[in-house]
Amino acid sequence: MWYANIIAGVAFLLLGAATVILAWLDLPYTSDFSPGPGFLPLWLGIVLTIASIPVIITEFIKTDHSGRLFRPETVKCVKVLILIVVVFLLLPIFGFSTGLALITAGGMRLMGKHSWGSCAAVVIATAICIHYLFGQWLGIPLPKGMIGW
Repeated sequence: MWYANIIAGVAFLLLGAATVILAWLDLPYTSDFSPGPGFLPLWLGIVLTIASIPVIITEFIKTDHSGRLFRPETVKCVKVLILIVVVFLLLPIFGFSTGLALITAGGMRLMGKHSWGSCAAVVIATAICIHYLFGQWLGIPLPKGMIGW
């Protein structure tokens, strides 16, 4: 777990530094009568950068550097993240309703070990409910894929 904490600390440090730099260079800090669009990202980046430094220092001070890079729970989360990215990339084919249904059923299968039948039922029910709730009842147009949902 030591490696994962170091990697996460450095990733957040880089994310915070990039946020500070981009907010400082591209967004105005103030507007006429209030803080500008760069105010919040700049300070969030500063806080993120400062908060990541103790994590990195604490992990380097630890004497026990043993352990695996990822725990089994982390591997499950990475699989779900990969599922989300793949479905997001395939949204032009599936459409929003079907894509969200696939994420829901895929997460059920990966995290909860549900049966294929219950996952298929969830895909069908979720796609129909999202399609009719947002598209018909609320009148919110959702991105449609090649299959029309």
